[in-house]
This record gives sequence, structure tokens and C-alpha cells, in this order.
Amino acid sequence: MTPSTPDRAEADPGAALHTGRWRLPSGRAMTKHTRQAIHHTLQSWGVGSAAGDLTDHLTALVHDVLARANVRGRGPIELRLELRASARLLLTEVRDAAPSLPGSGERGAPGGDGHGIIALTYGRRPARDGIRYIHSFTWWQPGAIAANR
Repeated sequence: MTPSTPDRAEADPGAALHTGRWRLPSGRAMTKHTRQAIHHTLQSWGVGSAAGDLTDHLTALVHDVLARANVRGRGPIELRLELRASARLLLTEVRDAAPSLPGSGERGAPGGDGHGIIALTYGRRPARDGIRYIHSFTWWQPGAIAANR
């Protein structure tokens, strides 16, 4: 992975859909590179000033999963971003291969400027090679992201 580009990014201009996917090694050393990649990607997708706040929230989420994976000694981490600009939705998934249930964790508090996480869920999702631990959230802020029409 290069610090500034996703392993795979796609955009459908008609639907204003952007996706990016990274496969990261477990461990805390990747946090800085992950932060740079997320921020660069969000800026290139036209998120504008919201990119900083979203990067802070995403980096905390990724750091949590990386720390859990490092403690458990599990395998690689998958990070997936999906921006649907026309609906002003950002879906983020961070997964490791740990089969155990996630901890309670703290819910992300919205930033003082109105940007922030409005829904945060912890759970498990079945996968072909076993149960995958997943954190995901959806962010929405009216008018923060210009839709490509």
C-alpha cells in the first residue's frame, strides 16, 4: 500500500459513487500511513473541509481495530470506504479476522461543528473463511458534500 492511494478506488460519476479498499498488516505502525491515505482519498473525492473531521474519526476507528488485532496476534486488516455523494453518505468498514465478539467500545461523539458520526455499530459478519469482526459507521451532514450530478 502506498500512503496516499487506496489499493483499489472506483468512481461512478453518474451515481456519484466512490469506493476505496485497503488491505493493511496488523499493528499500530500503520496508523500514520492509514491516516494519510484516508485523508488524501476523502479530499480527492471532494469531501472538502469535512475531510479533517472524518479522518480523525476514521483514524480512531482504524487504530482501535489495529490495536485489537495486534493484541490478539491476528492477520491483516481490511479497510473499505464507500462515499455516495448524492445521498451524502459515507460507509466505512474495518475488519480483522478475529472470531471473538467485539468489546463495548465508546460511541463517537459528534464534533462541535456539527460534523461527526451519527451511527456507530459493532458486530460480526459471516465470511467464507470464518467470522469477521467489523466496525462500521455511516456519516451524514446536509450540504457538506457536493453531489456530482
